[in-house]
Amino acid sequence: MNIQLNNEKINAEALAQILEIGTSGGGARAKAVIAWNETTKVICSGNMQPKPGFSYWLLKFDGVDENSDKELNDPKGYGRIEYAYYLCAQEAGIEMSECRLLEEGGRAHFMTQRFDRDTEGRKRHMISLCGMAHYDYQMPGATSYEQAFQVCQRLDLPMDDKLQLFRRMVFNVIMRNHDDHTKNISFIMDRTGKWRISPAYDVTYSYNPIGDWTSKHQMSINGKQDDFSIDDVLATAKIAGLNSSKCRKIISDVQGVANKWENIAQEVDIEEQRTLKIMETELSE
Repeated sequence: MNIQLNNEKINAEALAQILEIGTSGGGARAKAVIAWNETTKVICSGNMQPKPGFSYWLLKFDGVDENSDKELNDPKGYGRIEYAYYLCAQEAGIEMSECRLLEEGGRAHFMTQRFDRDTEGRKRHMISLCGMAHYDYQMPGATSYEQAFQVCQRLDLPMDDKLQLFRRMVFNVIMRNHDDHTKNISFIMDRTGKWRISPAYDVTYSYNPIGDWTSKHQMSINGKQDDFSIDDVLATAKIAGLNSSKCRKIISDVQGVANKWENIAQEVDIEEQRTLKIMETELSE
């Protein structure tokens, strides 16, 4: 079955068809893996054989009943929050695949282009930090960012990749993405056998101060899971062999983006109450 979209707004019937043809993307949130032709606006199953003109996307459904990630509910509007975080991450210098919003019935479903497929639809070899080093993602605090940098060292990643991981770590801290477990860091091998850090993904607000899962970060920094100081972050940078001046600049960059949160949220039409709730918990100082 193919679905024809007139634009990037769809109706409930088309959404139901996408749910039918889309391969499950795994994880706790309702997802579909799709192939999309941006020129013809045709959507097909993500398991189709590669065809010219199609790109591969992961579609996260917004406002779907019983759609939750650990103790965090997923009310209508969560897709806009993740898209706003994508815009923030881009401005903070974090490398991510292209993301979009697919609007339907007042809801906005989050789309992100798959980076484990090349431009011709062929699979790229990818493995998470969890799979690479056998770090259990279901044990909060059992793995540290320092260990992640050690894996980067063993894979002989370039310094730019290590600084990119540091940038993501700082972003997770300041922007309250506490769902930073070992399955949310990945590496990609090219056809010559060289490893690089993958684009960032699952970058969104994830903080519940009374929750068992997201009240603290999943990976520790300098032996702590929350209440970090700049000294804690720089201590991790030192262990990773990163330049202190560059790391301080990264911290400043991310803090600057956090200070723009309200404006970015307004651009994406996030409800004011949610915008303020997130702004109150971000560590912009």
